[in-house]
Amino acid sequence: MYRLTGSVGADGRNAHDDVQQVQIQLNKNAHLVEAIGRVPEDGNLDEATQRAIIAFQRQLGGHSAPDGRVDPHGLTWRRLVGDIPHARVDAFEALTPVSDNFYLYSNQDRVWGTPTTLQSVRTLVATLRPAGIVLGIGDISFAQGGRMPPHASHRRGIDVDIRPQRTDEARSPIRISDPDYSHDRTKLVVEALVADDNLELIFFNDKKMPSVRFHEGHDNHLHCRFKE
Repeated sequence: MYRLTGSVGADGRNAHDDVQQVQIQLNKNAHLVEAIGRVPEDGNLDEATQRAIIAFQRQLGGHSAPDGRVDPHGLTWRRLVGDIPHARVDAFEALTPVSDNFYLYSNQDRVWGTPTTLQSVRTLVATLRPAGIVLGIGDISFAQGGRMPPHASHRRGIDVDIRPQRTDEARSPIRISDPDYSHDRTKLVVEALVADDNLELIFFNDKKMPSVRFHEGHDNHLHCRFKE
């Protein structure tokens, strides 16, 4: 992961690459702070980027008097990249089973997401109900984000793990190399996900599955990332 070489923002060194990295991280958090909006990722500290830093510090950084600066190894930078939880307690909601055709296979403290992402999950469940598809939902995020081992992501409430489908329809783990893996039933899940405008990408290693991306370690789950 990129590390800042100097401070960015008010009275900072504002090196081009550092500013650009802060802009990238601000955009990754924009779905959590409406006041951030989208900032240019051009490495120039403009007024929009400076306002976004202050908005992030105020709403997710817990600063009553934001200083408008992102320091290397400082709290603002660590919260921007999701190394530590953010300070806002109402940004995420917990996903709870409300239907007999989905279940959680992660602990309750690991299935917190943004309201929009959780609505996408509920819509997926409802869409697949007529086909008799039962979804196993795994890790999303902690209640206030932050690092979730062993994942590199799952920090901002928009990443959702979903188990592939089985031919025997058991509620248990499955790998694409297992004889009970169902490509056809899993394809129905992928097609329903792709129909959601909020979907950004799916990591999954079934090479015959359309609309997914290969990523090491994704033989036993679909990693779905939503936009907000």
